[in-house]
Amino acid sequence: MKVLTAADGAAQKMTTHTEADNEVAALKTRYEAVKKVANGWVAKVDTLVKEWVLLDNTVTELNSWVAKDKSSEGENQFSLEKMESTLGELKNIFKQKEKLVEGL
Repeated sequence: MKVLTAADGAAQKMTTHTEADNEVAALKTRYEAVKKVANGWVAKVDTLVKEWVLLDNTVTELNSWVAKDKSSEGENQFSLEKMESTLGELKNIFKQKEKLVEGL
């Protein structure tokens, strides 16, 4: 952007600068369009990364519950309510991930 601004400043110093003005204006327009698209993609990727981190944390937590809550007889003693809420959270995360991937 600094280069475009410098080019615009140099163009203003010229006596006949309509061609330079037109070129600078076209380059600014292209730059703004590319920046807008790039910012949109960055936002989508950030959201997708956040969802994957949340999914990974939830799966890790679920695995730790299963490994930790085994009794000496080998029976699981973890709470079914907690398990159901976690599975519901996983379903929601997968639904959000699918929507994000479709949006890409």
